[in-house]
Amino acid sequence: MESMIVLISGTATGIVAGLFGVGGSFLLVPLLSITTSIPMELIVGSCACQVLGPATAASLSFRQRRRDLRIPCILMGGIIAGTLWGSASLDQLKGQIATNPDLLTNIVQITYLVLLWSLGLFSLWESMLHQRGRPIPIGWARFKWLRPTCEVFGRNRRHQVSIISLSWFGVFVGFLSGFIGLSGGVIILPGLHYAYGIPTKRAARMSMLLVWLIAFQATIIHAIYQRVDLQTVMILLLGGTLGAKLGVQLSDRMSGGALRQHFAWLLLFTAAGLSIYSLLK
Repeated sequence: MESMIVLISGTATGIVAGLFGVGGSFLLVPLLSITTSIPMELIVGSCACQVLGPATAASLSFRQRRRDLRIPCILMGGIIAGTLWGSASLDQLKGQIATNPDLLTNIVQITYLVLLWSLGLFSLWESMLHQRGRPIPIGWARFKWLRPTCEVFGRNRRHQVSIISLSWFGVFVGFLSGFIGLSGGVIILPGLHYAYGIPTKRAARMSMLLVWLIAFQATIIHAIYQRVDLQTVMILLLGGTLGAKLGVQLSDRMSGGALRQHFAWLLLFTAAGLSIYSLLK
């Protein structure tokens, strides 16, 4: 029964991965922690590993352009450093509270709750303003005065973006990946669009490529700390890889505004479900 739950969860997160250009671990980690008896540290490591399946399928389905590789390459330096930092922090925290493993689960779940509610409410607010013809300003983190800079393509023209700003954004994403098993896409997608002014569908392609790179190096790091359960990963990969192809096909049929609105509701429903569970348990 538990294996079936893992398979269904992997398939659902694969569809989400292909649809929004995210890894889906923001759904998978709290879902598995609620429905299975797998220890939290194994859930975090295994979910970071399983993202390789849907991320590979979705990345191959997207039509990557050479100019879209510039931002992922810059971000990866900060992401690697952040992942090492986050994973070491998780291991240190686990050692400090070894006598109370439930506390680690609660800390990870609370971190997810804060993140999901914040991103979901913001994304829904933005999509409502966009529908009313009053879109919020985007590109506020370009910091083109903070050199060196690189050139990126915005909605209507090219822009200069600070490499230092992008690198620190990568550190933040990497820390969340290492600490709570987040694949990063749930942060990268809105971050690239709102903070750096990159159109939604182009940001989704970049996000999916970065999710793959994050999952690859996070798998190695979590394996070193012995936090990967291969049986769980194999079941998740089976469902996630198939689901990702379906998600990409659905994504091609939607506009950028519709994708952001559906993404917001997905975050809010996930946050609401996790909040209800936390209150009732």
